[in-house]
Amino acid sequence: MSVSLDGVSFLQETEGPEFVQPGDKTNLGKDAFLKLLVAQMENQDPLNPQSNEEFIAQLSQFTQVEQLLNLNDNFDALYMAMNSVNNTSMTQLLGKDVVYVGDTFNYDGEGSVKLHYDAEAATSTSNITIYDQDGSVVYAGSVGALKQGEGFVEWDGKDVNGVFAPEGTYRFVLDGQSPDGESIAITELMVGTIDGMSFTDGVPMPSINDLEFDLSLILRVESAE
Repeated sequence: MSVSLDGVSFLQETEGPEFVQPGDKTNLGKDAFLKLLVAQMENQDPLNPQSNEEFIAQLSQFTQVEQLLNLNDNFDALYMAMNSVNNTSMTQLLGKDVVYVGDTFNYDGEGSVKLHYDAEAATSTSNITIYDQDGSVVYAGSVGALKQGEGFVEWDGKDVNGVFAPEGTYRFVLDGQSPDGESIAITELMVGTIDGMSFTDGVPMPSINDLEFDLSLILRVESAE
């Protein structure tokens, strides 16, 4: 760009955008702001230069940007430290017996299985339905009356044909009625010893017999006997 001042012409270069390699996000933010500030000063109109007040205001903005970036780095470091402590504490659940809300279990193809529940009230009649991984009914039948609160029913492991179900993952559903025929809310529960702990994106996921479940579903933790 050409600028004329008292009959003298000045040839003024305008720098194009400068590409930088990806790196540390904090340094990139501060460096980019400084480069923009310097480029603005170098390319300002000589006939209308930036005032001292404007320059001080921009320096103040840079200070604020730097402080925010540094604060963000501090928060990142604090988050990583807290996450590390949390993950370490979660490993203490290994070997603990827990009761958690869930209806899915692995069956080894042999013998019976205890299936736990929490009934809102006592039932006069109750039914259980067992589904396989495809959602097909493996077994359906009556389990009689259930007491209020936590308890368990026992599935003998056999399907509707009286044959032991194959090894695999299954799901159970319980429903019950009061003497008046009203539906009673029943929550399916799982009970077992935590034997695994994985960390996906920093989130701990406990598992029992290769089945993962969310920590928020745990109702009670006890020491394994």
